[in-house]
Amino acid sequence: MTTGADIRTATAADADAVAALHADSWRRTYRGMMLDSYLDGDLDGERRGVWRARFADPRPDQRVWLAADDSGALGFVCLFGDGDPEWGAYVDNLHVRLDQRGRGLGLALLRRAAEWTLQERPGSGLWLWVMEANVNARGFYRRAGAAEVERTISTTPSEGSAPILRCHWPDPSTLTTP
Repeated sequence: MTTGADIRTATAADADAVAALHADSWRRTYRGMMLDSYLDGDLDGERRGVWRARFADPRPDQRVWLAADDSGALGFVCLFGDGDPEWGAYVDNLHVRLDQRGRGLGLALLRRAAEWTLQERPGSGLWLWVMEANVNARGFYRRAGAAEVERTISTTPSEGSAPILRCHWPDPSTLTTP
């Protein structure tokens, strides 16, 4: 993992850092997958609103972990433990700062979500949605042991419409061993 990084539970004081990381990641990753008008608009303000609201009034099953070092926020993962009765805990967001990618931080954050799921939701799987066109993320999730189990079309104002894939780990313990 990234030298000097600490993964801790995020708090409301981290909302703006999480939002900035989220917006930057989307701008760098989703060009051509999300509408340019959305990515070029007030994405920072929109994400700040989302994350401030999530931290101000969190769902009971919401968990957010932040990786940080002296330079600031390096990455985060957001998990909803009661994501789906069939598929299990839902990884709603996993983002790593561009200059930190490829150093194991994404996997460390995903492992933190898996460890929580194993402890707090025994017998539950772990899953997330990924854009079909996001080949880098898909490769990362496959290397981490996920199976692409479902394809659907997402239709949101931020994306227009785009094919997305459900990635699933039926047994999150596969993520907790190196």
